[in-house]
Amino acid sequence: MSSLQLKVQLEDIHPTIWRTFQIDQTETFFDLHEILQIVMGWENAHLFEFQIKERKIGLLPDEDEMWDTDANLEDSESILMLDMNLKEGDSFHYIYDFGDNWKHLLTVEKVLDDAETDCPVCLGGARNCPPEDCGGAPGYADFLDALKNPNHPQHEEIIDWIEEFDPEDFDQEETNEILQEFNDWRQDLFLEEDE
Repeated sequence: MSSLQLKVQLEDIHPTIWRTFQIDQTETFFDLHEILQIVMGWENAHLFEFQIKERKIGLLPDEDEMWDTDANLEDSESILMLDMNLKEGDSFHYIYDFGDNWKHLLTVEKVLDDAETDCPVCLGGARNCPPEDCGGAPGYADFLDALKNPNHPQHEEIIDWIEEFDPEDFDQEETNEILQEFNDWRQDLFLEEDE
């Protein structure tokens, strides 16, 4: 089965926060969401949406939940990446946390037929993911200013909130360990369901 090599970049942040990773095309868009959470370093605490080929794909509410949702939203758990027939150079968006509105641009770098790489796997990246709930791109810029400047009026508040934060830190090895744990957990779950 073929896999995709994708590059994800967090928009409106400079210098760019990015990751390159491979994913099997038989994954659903919900799986892609969970893998993006891991490779980027998010905490999977908010809603999300993919915008791809004039389609919106996300998490549908349960029947008993009352929150509003776009009538055109398609179920991320039932659509495979393979269904999109993605080609090298295609791009699409992933929005995470509608309050902070983190916009990610995903670009297909390669389509790998019969790839021998275990998927998912992170191939590279740069810079740390912003903290959750910091206010989106403008809030992150303010956060970094306050973090770097001991005389900033919010410096102590930021230090109390997040004791240590290095905006340049990205650990590819740790990311791949978490991806492997995620993959092992899914395989164990699949085996349990088969019993």
